[in-house]
Amino acid sequence: MTLAPLLDELRQTLGTERPSGVAPTGIPGATFFWNDTPVPRSPLLYEPGMVIIGRGRKVGYLGGRRFQYDADSCLILGVPLPFECEVQVPGESLLGVRVDIDMTLLGTLVARFGAQLDLGKGPVAPPHSGVEPLAMQGELLAATRRLLESVRDPVDRQVVGPAALEEIVYRVLRSEHGRVLYDLTQHHTHYSAISRALTRMHRDYRESLGIDDLAKDAGMSTSSFHRAFKAVTGESPLQYLKKTRLLKAKAALIFEGARVDEAAYQVGYASPSQFSREFKRYFQVPPSEAHSLPYSDAV
Repeated sequence: MTLAPLLDELRQTLGTERPSGVAPTGIPGATFFWNDTPVPRSPLLYEPGMVIIGRGRKVGYLGGRRFQYDADSCLILGVPLPFECEVQVPGESLLGVRVDIDMTLLGTLVARFGAQLDLGKGPVAPPHSGVEPLAMQGELLAATRRLLESVRDPVDRQVVGPAALEEIVYRVLRSEHGRVLYDLTQHHTHYSAISRALTRMHRDYRESLGIDDLAKDAGMSTSSFHRAFKAVTGESPLQYLKKTRLLKAKAALIFEGARVDEAAYQVGYASPSQFSREFKRYFQVPPSEAHSLPYSDAV
């Protein structure tokens, strides 16, 4: 039982010859993506969610860790992460679907079943990584198949599709890495405190954000905040903020047609020349060549 035939079918319905891209499935919270050619290791920003591959392979790099996700394993992200990723296409196109994490749905599932799933029992664990690979098998794979099968019919997209999305989140909660999502709903944990700090960083990245202030908002000492932040994101707070600003600037350059100096000021740089140096160091091309970078339209 594989997802590739269903994703092939979805690709054919699009009627596009574009070598890479993303497209809505018609089910809110589920997005189809594809890539026909390999992509070298390059930076991108992953939002919270699941990245499910039906064919091909992605390799992600974060804080010294390496993740491979393919037809046998998906990637779960509980927090937004500046990531480095490469696409491997052994013979045929990479095809996949991204599933967003609806916090209202997640909270509802935890309220209904959290106690029964034993996720909240035991001592409070130290903060864990906000990203983990998870085997695509059993009921999780079956629910994903139902999600993709429902795309064929407009009524199924309204009824079966959302139900399949709910089951996918439920199956992840029941998995060995369920805490990547579960702990987002537990406001007393360092993991959820870091998640809230990340929300602020993504909202206020243009401003001068003090790490001491972020730690205070999280109810943690600065040293504890640093340790927890790196455990969750694989980065120090300053590294994370710099990468986030540069990735936001890349989006402004590509999708908004911003000039280099405009993009620099938009993301909080006072000096366009410093911005250009750091952009080139991170992406290996100057900001004037941002359109040549990978992941301008893909997941």
